[in-house]
Amino acid sequence: MTKEKIAHNEEETEVKANPVQFALEEIEENIIINNSSSSRPSKEQLIKKAFNFHSKGNITEAAKYYQLFINKGFRDHRLFSNYGILLKNLGKLKEAEILQRKAIELKPNFAEAYSNLGNVLRDLGKLKEAEI
Repeated sequence: MTKEKIAHNEEETEVKANPVQFALEEIEENIIINNSSSSRPSKEQLIKKAFNFHSKGNITEAAKYYQLFINKGFRDHRLFSNYGILLKNLGKLKEAEILQRKAIELKPNFAEAYSNLGNVLRDLGKLKEAEI
């Protein structure tokens, strides 16, 4: 079990995160999320921060956030799909397949996840399944 500290309003709150079955590795570092406003950041704001890291090519930080969110039980199809894309690009195809399938499970009409899954399956050599 890892422990992350999330700072807000000059206080630190300790969050315990349990690794999920498809974790790449245990995250040993603390993640500090600073927020200068008087209110606690929303789940959506935190997710957007992870997406921002990913879109700017800061893969290490994006991966930390994605894994933290999954460990915390966030059930957002976009997290699973984007993390799957990141893993596919790192050559972790089996993990990427699991994540794309989870995104589809959470939102069955999420076309982007089907496309991403097809690409992963193609790269795994599962051509018939990728075609479907």
